[in-house]
Amino acid sequence: MSTTTPNNTEAAIWERVIHPSGRITISVARRLIAMKFSEDENARMRELLAKNRSGKISPQEHSELENFERVGNLLSILQSRARQVLKPRQRKS
Repeated sequence: MSTTTPNNTEAAIWERVIHPSGRITISVARRLIAMKFSEDENARMRELLAKNRSGKISPQEHSELENFERVGNLLSILQSRARQVLKPRQRKS
């Protein structure tokens, strides 16, 4: 039986790929925060979502929509981790 541990989630694996020596650096964190879909990709996602809502999406388009969703979810997770790195540390009293 195989289970996913926190250290082997897609996000954790990508984090190690992006910065294999450990914690994400400030410069890498800033680059991750700046990453986003292009306007063309956003337009395509809106088109696919509209087709999906109307029930007129093809299997190939549905697969494409799922790909966008997975990439968007992973990007959100990595950006969240990057924001934690950039978050100012509060001094302990």
